[in-house]
Amino acid sequence: MNYKNILPIFLSILLIPSVIAQETQIDKEISPLQQLISEIEKGIDIEKRFDFSRANTKEKKLAELKRINTQLEKDLARAEALSKKLTSDFDNNEKTLAELEEKLTLKLGNLGEMFGVVKQVSGQTRGEFKNSITNIDNPDRDTFLRNLAESKKLPNLNDISALWVELLKEISNAEDVKSFDTEVLTADGKLTNLNILRIGTFSLSSDGKFLKHLIDTNQVEFLPSQPSGVSKRKLSNLQSSDSGTFTVDIDPTRGAILEKLIQKKTFFQRIADGGLVGYVIILLGLFGVALSAERIYILREKLIQIQKQEEDIKSIGDNLLGELLQVAKDNVSESIESLEIILDEKIQSVTPMIETRVKAIKLIATVAPLLGLLGTVIGMIDTFQAITLFGTGDPKLMAGGISQALVTTMLGLIVAAPLLFLHSYAENYSKSIIGFLEEKASGIVAMSIKK
Repeated sequence: MNYKNILPIFLSILLIPSVIAQETQIDKEISPLQQLISEIEKGIDIEKRFDFSRANTKEKKLAELKRINTQLEKDLARAEALSKKLTSDFDNNEKTLAELEEKLTLKLGNLGEMFGVVKQVSGQTRGEFKNSITNIDNPDRDTFLRNLAESKKLPNLNDISALWVELLKEISNAEDVKSFDTEVLTADGKLTNLNILRIGTFSLSSDGKFLKHLIDTNQVEFLPSQPSGVSKRKLSNLQSSDSGTFTVDIDPTRGAILEKLIQKKTFFQRIADGGLVGYVIILLGLFGVALSAERIYILREKLIQIQKQEEDIKSIGDNLLGELLQVAKDNVSESIESLEIILDEKIQSVTPMIETRVKAIKLIATVAPLLGLLGTVIGMIDTFQAITLFGTGDPKLMAGGISQALVTTMLGLIVAAPLLFLHSYAENYSKSIIGFLEEKASGIVAMSIKK
């Protein structure tokens, strides 16, 4: 073992406790003021290090901002240079384009004018075809005409030829009577496949009923109502026949006349405009006609019976003259004055039966125009109420009242005029019978005087 190496180590171990004890004694001897100074010095040292770090950070950020500013200035310079270059290129391109357009115009010559004419004709033709009923069975031509009208290229010979062909087809369709199947919009909004008849470019019909062409959707629908005075049978015969000559009704205005005819009211619709007063007048008129017919028939029969009795005066029949003869026969022994009075009383007793209900005819003929006047007053009141509420800007609001005012007056006159003639006819029969009986009564009295 090497004792020379162990000895220093052993001495060091012995010296450590003494050093520690010395340092502990020194710490115990430091005053509070010295500790405060020491702490302040430490704080100052920390602040110096923090200020140094903050100053170093600011310098780094300032350097970064200077670098970014330099880069932005370079980018701005490049952008300004690019903008000048693009502006110059744009101006040069404008000049080149103007020169090329001038050269194109010179080369086109009349072709440019033709191009415009073709586009214009295509657009006009497309509009005409869309409004035509032939567009229903030729729906594909609209695409071709639209493409030709909106094309930016010069039309070639095939396009011009196709346009010419379409125009010729439309001319041919104008004289063509064609039957084909298509979907028809019914009143309940459903589509039904029906066979329809197209007469040229004028009208569409199915089973004798006119149809309407919807331009926006290129569909067909039934009219709200069919026009009056049109023969449905003739249209049906034309649709079901393959050949022959037919006389049918068409609308050369492509639906305008049909629309007006539909709006035109029928006789029964006009009567309905008269309202309750109009129906009352009609009922009175019917009753008056029936009463007149009954009175005229009965009075004519009575007149015929007494005329026959006059021819066969010996046999007393069951009629007015026969009753008068029977009264004279039963009172043959009476004086002339008494017999005359008795015959007059008999004639007076049968007169109400002869004249019964004849005056009622005249009463109805008098009341009917008064009811018509009543309806006129009611209609005018409605009209003035509509004017008060809505003004005079829309005549349709006043049409109802005016219609009632005019229709009831018309119905009253229609009823009164014939009833006056019928009353005069029936009254003539009654007067003829009474005059005939009075004449025969006078004859009976005269014959009694001779006896």
